Amino acid sequence: QKVLPSMEPSEEGEGAASAVGCPSETAMAGRADVCQGCPGRELCLRQGGPDPDQKFIDVRMKAIKRKIIVLSGKGGVGKSSLAVCLGMALAELSAKVGIADLDICGPSVPKLMAVEGMGVVNSQYGWTPLNSPHGGIKVMSVGSLMQEADSAVVWRGPRKTALIKRFVKDT
Repeated sequence: QKVLPSMEPSEEGEGAASAVGCPSETAMAGRADVCQGCPGRELCLRQGGPDPDQKFIDVRMKAIKRKIIVLSGKGGVGKSSLAVCLGMALAELSAKVGIADLDICGPSVPKLMAVEGMGVVNSQYGWTPLNSPHGGIKVMSVGSLMQEADSAVVWRGPRKTALIKRFVKDT
């Protein structure tokens, strides 16, 4: 079987690439014969084992009584609009509501929740979500972390996973 490198950059930089037939999602990551000579081998060898952040994530998630996830495998279907409308309806019923916008490629929640241009505060306790004027909904978005509102973050793989994990752990 011939292994062809893809063009997707990895956490190791432009020189590292994922490959067709790569076992990075298995227990053989970094250890299989196909991994010899791969520039991303060290990254794969470091994965696995217990996640040191899992206890912090568990504490944060247990503090949230109910969680609703709005997701789709397709873009442009109204996930952000649905999440905002649902959040505002729940806030009208006096529920405490927070929206975590993990849309890395084109976050629109900051604009919909009127927090566009506001900066996220990073404290010793983690990121402090923004407070929307629409029902006092707490908002945390990738869009609030970017320098320019129209810029997009195009991350895949370990970088994207690390950002999502940080949202859950530090917000």
